[in-house]
Amino acid sequence: METFTPTAALRQQMERLEQALDSLAAQLEQLELLEAHVYPLPAVPQGQEHEPIEQIEVGYLGEEAALTATLSAYRDHSARAGCSTKATHRLPGWLRFPAACAPLLRPLIDEVNGYKLAFKALVQQAGGRDEKFELVHRALPGVITLQVYRKLTWLQGELHSLGFTWADKQSISRLSREQVLEMLERSRRYIPALSNNEEWSKMVDQEVYDIRRLPADAELRIRRPVKTHPMINLLWQDREPRKQQLKASLPLLLCSDTQPAVTHLGHYPPKLRQARRDRKIGGEPIIERLHLYLYQG
Repeated sequence: METFTPTAALRQQMERLEQALDSLAAQLEQLELLEAHVYPLPAVPQGQEHEPIEQIEVGYLGEEAALTATLSAYRDHSARAGCSTKATHRLPGWLRFPAACAPLLRPLIDEVNGYKLAFKALVQQAGGRDEKFELVHRALPGVITLQVYRKLTWLQGELHSLGFTWADKQSISRLSREQVLEMLERSRRYIPALSNNEEWSKMVDQEVYDIRRLPADAELRIRRPVKTHPMINLLWQDREPRKQQLKASLPLLLCSDTQPAVTHLGHYPPKLRQARRDRKIGGEPIIERLHLYLYQG
């Protein structure tokens, strides 16, 4: 039985994934394409991944150009010159093929997604965040891990409608005082590039002091904004539940003889609506860099 170093195993897994993607691309190029729509988004420049998103200009490609862009997006795992490596490249869209194509596509997509899961498992075995980063970038320089992880979406059935939209929500996590203290102690090891060891240690000491001053039963919340991203809303004709929502990071493949009603992805404008208020999580953050607030229920 052959044995591999973690680096060699990861490289081998990527080779298998790329071969499976080549097989899928060859099959898709031979099938009858009933319709195709994809919406290219502008790349995020390096250093601007944390800037507030006020506007996104959405492009459009149809038919064979959409298929070409889709196959390229499926293989797109690497950083681009001048673009952020912390913001994944997204290509919302969808392609429709005849229902009879389903038996041809299902095993190919299952194979691709299986290799993606195996790749992720190898990375997770590396240990902590630093060890994972080191493994991936030693084995495959320039690869953006999250882009490798993203599964391909394949659907079969009769859709009534298919609509693209934008989502910009907040993720909220519940934490006890002790959990926050543990988090702060772990953060001592990860010194930001613009800080030195002494400055970082003093800042963490102050944060630990602020948390220890809270009552032992204090309830804390991390309220972290989630970057604006495209979503797709599906309304099925032939199943329950009829409504389904998916992230639109990559074009989905639909095998169906029925043409659904479509709401195309539009430009993202500045938000004019009033921001949602949550009175139980409010005030100034206790630790701004963690988006940490005191729960006031």
